[in-house]
Amino acid sequence: MMTRSTPSPIRTMAVIAAALAFMMPLTGCGDSGAGSASPSASEPSSSSTTSSRSTNVAWAHINGTDVQTAYAAYTQNATLGNHARQVLGERVASTPNIDKTYVDSVTADGTITADEMNDAEQRAVDCFAGHDMTAGKDYWFGLDSGLVTDASKNTPAEDNAISTACMEANGYNALRATYLDAVRNPDGVDLEPYRFQCYKDYKLIDTSVSYDEYTKDQDSGKSLLNAVDPATPSYRDYVECFTDPLHHMTSDPSAAPIV
Repeated sequence: MMTRSTPSPIRTMAVIAAALAFMMPLTGCGDSGAGSASPSASEPSSSSTTSSRSTNVAWAHINGTDVQTAYAAYTQNATLGNHARQVLGERVASTPNIDKTYVDSVTADGTITADEMNDAEQRAVDCFAGHDMTAGKDYWFGLDSGLVTDASKNTPAEDNAISTACMEANGYNALRATYLDAVRNPDGVDLEPYRFQCYKDYKLIDTSVSYDEYTKDQDSGKSLLNAVDPATPSYRDYVECFTDPLHHMTSDPSAAPIV
């Protein structure tokens, strides 16, 4: 795995609610670690929707694009390196009333197995069931963003309280964020240069654009990726490049800019 870049601060990612859904940020899985329907996305952030340097694309629940339809699909074990432990520590410290005893029981041996992730996911599903909510009907885990709920069943405040209990307080989101970091970026490198190269690989940005131009546009809120339509196949390419560029870029990793 590449080590030429130094670890960057854990980045947050914006998720923007669609008309009948809201999203609780959740890290997800690219094609690494879980089955094809379980891959999911962004790095941990608070429950508010905020803008991010990394993307200005509107994340929408469109024709199933942004929902997970299969559960208990994790297949890969993850060894927790220093960066994954950092992610875990920050997530636990920032989550009020988290079930730390459970999280510690899973991570004490320095690994999170596929079975442990599937069990953690089942705990979340069981928690929602206790609130008379069914996966795939009343809510979906966001494929590459967060939790998506059917707003017709509960009020937004009720959904928020249930989501906090079932995704955050029970330790699921902390474990998933840690697991995915360990699978995707075990060396804790700065992923932004690799995202940039991956976007070029999939022709999401012009090959003539320099890394400096790209970062300036990102920082100004005029992302070159704004034109990515969530209803098109390019959206999936964008998602995979953002979430797990080290495993999805098609060019040699050395093509990414050195920063």
